[in-house]
Amino acid sequence: MTTTVRHIRQSLTGNPLIGAAIAIVLVFSHLSAHAQQFDIVQHSDSLWTLTLTQNGSVTSSWQLNCPVYRFCTADVNGDGSTDAVVGVFRASRYFKVPSKRVFVFKNFDGDIRPLWLGSRLGGDLVDFTVVDGSNIRAIEKNSTGGYEVSDYGWHGFGLGFERHIATCTSLNQCYQLFPQY
Repeated sequence: MTTTVRHIRQSLTGNPLIGAAIAIVLVFSHLSAHAQQFDIVQHSDSLWTLTLTQNGSVTSSWQLNCPVYRFCTADVNGDGSTDAVVGVFRASRYFKVPSKRVFVFKNFDGDIRPLWLGSRLGGDLVDFTVVDGSNIRAIEKNSTGGYEVSDYGWHGFGLGFERHIATCTSLNQCYQLFPQY
């Protein structure tokens, strides 16, 4: 397996709904023995398309009608197939205020299908990345105004808490616990 990483950083200068949609976009193109690759394309601040390419041909696409702030790939559910992990900014069924969420998509017989459309992890999500090939490491704002870094793993249906990594006083301190920073 090989992984190619293109890292694009842009500063977030305001509300993601009114123009500054991307804080950080990571595009991980993951090629396996089946030559499967997930990519994401931005059409506007709030319109993105997730694509699945197999053996050089796009086999499926999924439209996301909301701002995207993070994209990466990993075998989140441990089935041996690479999944797309997308950070979106939107409301959910149970949390009506738009906020950062984590969505996981899978390749199901050449079609993109949602594996998990998360309403929430543990706290108010600030950012996430993938660690150890399958776990989600999240920075979350706590009730005292500080930040927590925690790992989440697949628990049958959705991401569940695995372990607390650290309590941080600044975002920079938290980002030091992210592998790519």
